Amino acid sequence: MSKRLPDRIESHRPGITGLPAAADQPAPDWKRVTHLLHLSRALDDIEESRLVPERHVLYQFSARGHELSQILLGLRLTDPHDGATVYYRGRPLMLTLGLDPEIAAAAPLARSGSASDGRDIGVVFNMPGRNGPTVLPASGGVGTQYTPAAGWAQAIRYRRTKLGDASYARSIAVAHGGDGSVATNGFWSALTQATTMRLPLLFFIEDNGFAISVRSDLQTPGGNIAANLASFRNLTLLDGDGTDP
Repeated sequence: MSKRLPDRIESHRPGITGLPAAADQPAPDWKRVTHLLHLSRALDDIEESRLVPERHVLYQFSARGHELSQILLGLRLTDPHDGATVYYRGRPLMLTLGLDPEIAAAAPLARSGSASDGRDIGVVFNMPGRNGPTVLPASGGVGTQYTPAAGWAQAIRYRRTKLGDASYARSIAVAHGGDGSVATNGFWSALTQATTMRLPLLFFIEDNGFAISVRSDLQTPGGNIAANLASFRNLTLLDGDGTDP
């Protein structure tokens, strides 16, 4: 299981805080949350226990333990102008945003009908907005998801402030990644852009203590990503337990 809720980093107010009080938010549809969590876990189980040993799936990046926080994030992304970028453990988020389970199952098998029509390793997705958020085309490269999200956030800000389009008033961009990706150039470039320009960008970082087999304390000073970003201006930091809804 994820040890902590993603160190959620939003470019608005400085300081590290706990999570918002539950009373401030409408209750999630827990039946849907449970369904999506078990759906994601079942796909991982099938791949891990059958498809990988039988060599039908060559690359399997489990989202086991990451499901709950991703699903709760996806349920909050309801604005049609919201945009998100994901990484290779982002299938629970994608399922929450409307990815068809059959397409999700076809992708690792390199089958026609998957998101890329079988032309990738099966764990990166994109999805055009259908009365909901747009998921920008993903790459398997670690850290490549951040700058496109910053670009989407900049476009939201332009539509809102320069063009006066009120339909973008509550829109945000989300960059979803793991703790290993915060050591990449893409993360720091996007963070600098977001904080300097005050962009509506949420960095949703899942820290499970290991970044591709490297312990957090060997990659991040002190092992706490949020604490190391406390000096950034125009930045709100939220750090919590990813197993606590």
